[in-house]
Amino acid sequence: MKQCPKGHIYDEKKNRSCPYCSGDGVGFQSLGGDAQPDFPKTMPISGAVDDGAFPPTTPLDNAAPSFQNAQGPSSMSVTISLDETANGVSPVRGWLVAIDGESAGVSFNIHGEQNSIGRGQKFDINISFDKSVSSDGNAVIAYDSHDRKFFLTPILGRGKNNIYHNDSLLLMPVELSDYDKIKLGEVTYVFRSLCNENFTY
Repeated sequence: MKQCPKGHIYDEKKNRSCPYCSGDGVGFQSLGGDAQPDFPKTMPISGAVDDGAFPPTTPLDNAAPSFQNAQGPSSMSVTISLDETANGVSPVRGWLVAIDGESAGVSFNIHGEQNSIGRGQKFDINISFDKSVSSDGNAVIAYDSHDRKFFLTPILGRGKNNIYHNDSLLLMPVELSDYDKIKLGEVTYVFRSLCNENFTY
């Protein structure tokens, strides 16, 4: 093996002179000593990409998206209830009325779509006066605008209370009829419909 004046090491039995200096070969070079390799230096690329091709990254300001000026299908917007009128009114479809205890006579409006029942402000039918009722949610009254029917469905595995429909334990959805009784916690309620086969709006 032989080293040329520029520091390249090559096999003198295969090459009469340094193949790296002449550009005829590829191999390893010695990085020791005073000799410096003559590989071309890397240069920064300039002008290869149009400056306008990639816009600069701007920092996030953590501001919530504005719903006031939402435009186009890709913009975020506020969800509008399917049962809400153009004036923002959610029409009453029926009622749930407490019929016993200290809360007898208290009524709750039932609107279209899903009406959750539980103790707390997050529920559509908030029965916060009954401290025996779980705050995790217990049931849903759904109104089907197509067939003008109401259904009572338990939320199994969440609420801690049993729900009774006409004195029978409720374990699956049932269709509600006028004057059906629903017992939840310490209070019994009577269901009344406004929208039915005789009337809707």
